[in-house]
Amino acid sequence: MIDTTNRLLLDCTLRDGGYVNDWEFDTQTALAVRDALYASGIRYIELGIMGKGGVPGKSTKFSAFEQAAPLLRDRRPDCHYAVMVTQAEYAGSGMTLPPCGPDTVDMIRLAYFKAEKDEALATAAAMKEKGYTVFLQAMATFMYTDGELAAMLRQVNALQPAAFYMVDSFSTMYNEDVRRMQRFVLEQLDESILFGFHAHNNIQMAYSNAITFINYPTERPLMIDGSIYGMGRGAGNVPIELLMEYCNKNLGGAFGMEQVLDVFSRCIEPLYRQYGWGYSMPYLLTASKNCNSVYGWYLGRKGVTGLRELNAILDRLPEEAKYTLMRDVIDPILAAYREEQSHD
Repeated sequence: MIDTTNRLLLDCTLRDGGYVNDWEFDTQTALAVRDALYASGIRYIELGIMGKGGVPGKSTKFSAFEQAAPLLRDRRPDCHYAVMVTQAEYAGSGMTLPPCGPDTVDMIRLAYFKAEKDEALATAAAMKEKGYTVFLQAMATFMYTDGELAAMLRQVNALQPAAFYMVDSFSTMYNEDVRRMQRFVLEQLDESILFGFHAHNNIQMAYSNAITFINYPTERPLMIDGSIYGMGRGAGNVPIELLMEYCNKNLGGAFGMEQVLDVFSRCIEPLYRQYGWGYSMPYLLTASKNCNSVYGWYLGRKGVTGLRELNAILDRLPEEAKYTLMRDVIDPILAAYREEQSHD
C-alpha cells in the first residue's frame, strides 16, 4: 500500500529550464512562476542555480546567494525554496555561503559527478553546518558500480542530508533500470533520508520512469522533479503538470491545474516558441552513447547538423570525457573529423 501523502513533487522550471534560455527569467516572470506553482499545490520550488554570468533582476543564475532574495519576497512558511549548487562551479568560486535565515533559501541541492563525490560530501557538511536543508544529487548515477554506489550510500548515511537523489542525467534509464536502482538504494539508504529521482526525456522515458518510481511499493517518502511543460536542457524533463494530473487521478492528490496552465500560457509558451525543447534525434544519439546531452547542443552550435556526422563524432568521444562537456577533447575530435572528410 502506498501512502499517497509521501509522494512529493519538486518543480525545477526556474533552474533546469534555464538551460534553454540561459536563465533569463526576470524577477517578475520568476515570481509569477513561483506563485503559480504554490497556488497549484507545489511546496518544493527551485528558484535557480548558483553560477557566474547572470544579471541580477534579470536572471535566475546567481553569482551570490543574496541575489536570490527578491524571489523570496512574501515567501510562504509552508513552502520550501531551493537553489542548485554544482560542485564543479562551487569549488574555488569564492562564493560566500551566508547562514540560512529568513532572507535566504532554506534548501540547497548539491549536484556532483562521481569524480567529485568526496569533495561534494565535504561541501554538503559545511552547508548543513550553516543551517541549510541539503539535497544530494548524484548526477549520472548509472555510472556507479553497485560497490561504488553502496560505498557512497554509507557516506551519505553518515552525513545525514535531508535527501539523496538518483539522477538520470543522460537519459539512459528504462523502467527496469529505475526499479533495480530504486530497490538497491532503498535497501541501504537510512530511512530518515528522503529519496528522490530526476529524469530526462532524451528517449521519451521521463514520464514513464517517474511513474515507475512513484509506484514503488514502499511507505517511505519519495520525491519526483518536474518542470512546467518539461522545460529543461536538451530533450527536457518530466512535465510537472503531468505528474500533478497523475497524482490527482491515482493517488488522491489535490493539485490545481489551472494555475500552471495560466502561467504556461503567459510565461513559458513564449519561450517554447522562441527556443523549443523536447525529444529530438540529436539528443537520442547522446543518450545512446551514454554521454551528456550537452554534446548534442555544443556540436550543433559548431555547425554539426547532420545526424550521420554527429553519430560519427560522438563515437570518437572517450569514456572519460562523456560525463560533462570537455571542449579540449571534443574540439580536436571535431577538427580531425572535418579534416578527414575534406579529403574524401
